[in-house]
Amino acid sequence: MSSGECIFRINLNLKKVCQTAACFLFALITGIVLGVWQIKPPRANEASPEFQRMMNNVERWAQEPRVVGSANLERIRAEVIAEIEGMGLSPTVQTVWYSRDEVIAVQASLGLAGGIGGRFFALPPELPVVNIFVELPSPRTDRGIMFVSHLDSWPGSPGAADAMVPVTAMLEAMRAHAGNENLANSIYFLITDGEEFAHIGALAFIRERPELQDRIDMIVNMDAQGNSGGLILYETSPNPYAMLNVFRRAVPRPIGMSVGAQIYAWMNTSTDFTFFKRYGWSGINLAIIEGLERYHTPTDTYDTLNRSTAWHYLTTTLGLANYAANNPLDELRAPSTRAVFFTLLPGNLVILSYLWAYILCAVACLLALAYIVLSRKKKRLKASPQIIVMLTLIILSIISAIFFHTGSYLVWLPLLAMSICAFLEKRPAAYRVAWMLSLIITLLLWVPLIYAGLIFLPFV
Repeated sequence: MSSGECIFRINLNLKKVCQTAACFLFALITGIVLGVWQIKPPRANEASPEFQRMMNNVERWAQEPRVVGSANLERIRAEVIAEIEGMGLSPTVQTVWYSRDEVIAVQASLGLAGGIGGRFFALPPELPVVNIFVELPSPRTDRGIMFVSHLDSWPGSPGAADAMVPVTAMLEAMRAHAGNENLANSIYFLITDGEEFAHIGALAFIRERPELQDRIDMIVNMDAQGNSGGLILYETSPNPYAMLNVFRRAVPRPIGMSVGAQIYAWMNTSTDFTFFKRYGWSGINLAIIEGLERYHTPTDTYDTLNRSTAWHYLTTTLGLANYAANNPLDELRAPSTRAVFFTLLPGNLVILSYLWAYILCAVACLLALAYIVLSRKKKRLKASPQIIVMLTLIILSIISAIFFHTGSYLVWLPLLAMSICAFLEKRPAAYRVAWMLSLIITLLLWVPLIYAGLIFLPFV
């Protein structure tokens, strides 16, 4: 080989290496940026009258802690009730007294015996819990959806995000439909008390209003474990397929991941939705997780609250209320099924029944096995990194499909993309595009989880 040919081949190989590196970097950066962006809230429209009114209420009601039984909570509750009555509505006020021992017993039933840091031992012998319930009746049906959030805050925290923002967003949904005499469905609102003390307000409501369970087809519980980031749907009652479809159609920027339910279970924490789910009510649970350093602290204030996050609460609440007001919800009343769901690209929620998830998992495994068999016949099975990765993903896909249904898509979807990519290896241009898309899809699935893990890591 002449020196000229050698230099030409070196330059050609170097060019291929540079092209491959450039494609990899492009896919890597694109996947990471989109992966984080898809769980971020949309930019706030601060000129919106609803948003301005909501934020004004947050500012005046989230200046000091609203601890159960405190004078400040009683004052703010009275103002909230007055605002609801000013819309021409008639809220129902439910008052229940709990003893300190009862609160501790309820907390123990949630798996947190003894309370957090022994804080229950400082409670008075009896504790008043006051819920606010509002019904916007439909002339067509008494069935519909119910929004739930809590008015009280953690001791020492003004609770702007946790949970004054969802409460004030609910007020705007009430206002939007207070005079609507043509509601397609009834819309219910529950503002609970005592959420921070073992969710005793939600429990009291469930026990005293069991007849509502047959009328409420979908609960939308909203809470917070921070003060920024997107509002994420992370937990559902069993068989949520129909509810997820309603959520996807109604909300302008739906964000959710079914794997969040398992992670949430491992965290051994709870919300008002915990008792609704335990008693068999159907619904979804949403929360924010960014800004965790301000969760249950004096810094959860109006000034530190992320405006885009507040806007996301508002648009989510209004979107669901408007949808229920104008569309039939027959699908919520028909038999539903279990589902896997995840965000794939900003504003897009993918929902798959378990059956389709299993089918796609099987297709991914069979395609990968077919490629491996063909490679074996062509004697290309030697220690190929691609083959090793495929074999590993096949095993993990089967295990996750059997034991970890809600998160199985994290494995079989990248395997499916990789398998399709592998069969295109003889077409260089298509192959390059395919593996770039395969990497981007994998990152879109995993980056949100890694990002959330990095948020929680300092607090574990």
